[in-house]
Amino acid sequence: MAGVLSCVVLAATGAAAAGNYVLTDLTGNIKSGDDGNFVAKTEGPTPGEPINILLMGSDTRTGNKGYGSATTIAGARSDTTILLHVSGDRSRAMAVSIPRDAKMLLPSCKAKDGTTKGGYVSRFNEAFDNGGPGCTVLAVEQMSGLSIDHYVVVDFSGFKEVVNALDGVDICLKKDVYDEDAKLNLKAGNHTVKGEQALAFVRARKNIGDGSDISRIERQQEFLSSAIRKATSLGVITNPATLLAVLNAGTKSLTTDPGLANVPALKELAVNLSGVQPSEITFATVPWQYNDDFATVSIIPSQAQELWSAIRTDTQWPPPPTNGTDGQPLTAAPADITINFQNVSGVNGAALSASEKLSEEGYQIGTLKTGKVDGPSAIFYNPEIPAQVEAARTLSYATGVAMTGSSKSKGDAIVLQVGSDFPTTFEPVAVAAAPTAAAATAKPRTADKSICAK
Repeated sequence: MAGVLSCVVLAATGAAAAGNYVLTDLTGNIKSGDDGNFVAKTEGPTPGEPINILLMGSDTRTGNKGYGSATTIAGARSDTTILLHVSGDRSRAMAVSIPRDAKMLLPSCKAKDGTTKGGYVSRFNEAFDNGGPGCTVLAVEQMSGLSIDHYVVVDFSGFKEVVNALDGVDICLKKDVYDEDAKLNLKAGNHTVKGEQALAFVRARKNIGDGSDISRIERQQEFLSSAIRKATSLGVITNPATLLAVLNAGTKSLTTDPGLANVPALKELAVNLSGVQPSEITFATVPWQYNDDFATVSIIPSQAQELWSAIRTDTQWPPPPTNGTDGQPLTAAPADITINFQNVSGVNGAALSASEKLSEEGYQIGTLKTGKVDGPSAIFYNPEIPAQVEAARTLSYATGVAMTGSSKSKGDAIVLQVGSDFPTTFEPVAVAAAPTAAAATAKPRTADKSICAK
């Protein structure tokens, strides 16, 4: 996460194109991890190709006082895991959070002691302890059917250092929060948090939200959205001292796969991310449901596939609504539009042919009539009936036929006058409709939106 923020800032300032001196210095900060379980698909991002990077926040206690110790809390797990997909045209990104308590068949991975661990059903975050970040990558690939290009790991200390370098991150609370274990004590309202407070905000589970890991994921997404807005703000970009502090802290906190821990790869990644704005970064959580123990969850395959498919095909999710010819989103879907046809083309069967073609596009077919005179194609609708207005807007966009307000259209149906100029092909339509089951569970939101934590 720190790495992505750093690269966004690096690209936005143009420092990525200024030469290798600064990048070489920063690259020396980055630790390269090779646990024997992951092989990078490429040496670095390939121009024009989408990128999948697995971002992991490690909960290792080594060197982090106040959070237990390596002796009292064995191993390390992926406390936070986000699959970041950057589109091939570099115009948008999607960050999918994966619940740490999701039950799954863990992949068999090489452990540090040379043995093989895994091959049993348990919590997703155990994969990190079994075989390091490479094993977590294998778990995500197994879960999603996707191919992961690179990974980035940041620990507790690195997270705090990046937040401090940003001079804090703005958050909002709907009510007072006191969690002694997490060292969090904040009143309701707006705050700028740093260091321990920032870490406590994203890690707390008691007395905030519903106490679940899912609630914590939502809060982490809110925090990262605010951090991205801060990292790409004018104040950071134009302040050399702050910028260098962010880049220095970010790179020092990172462990990446060998394919990403080099100057050319970082430079390419920075350039690749330069066009992605907060409004084009979508956060979501892979669809899940509670198991009977109400402590672990299961991924809902039928819903999760909607996200995985969007990433695999490099398409925007949720799909944006189509804008009509007036520039406003269309709200009436073809399946909800009934059309009465009137043939004024002078050609027998023209209305029937048009109805058959539009039926294939999902429109509902009403009556078919033949007019007495030749005339141009037109769409008649009653401007006093909102549903007819929206239906006419959709049909006009799809066909290119002009809308004509008229009381000629009765009931729910609109009238399509089919002239000799009626088109043979149509534009596809995606409307602003109710969210799919996957979207209702995944709760997508963009990084430009400020949300107050429950």
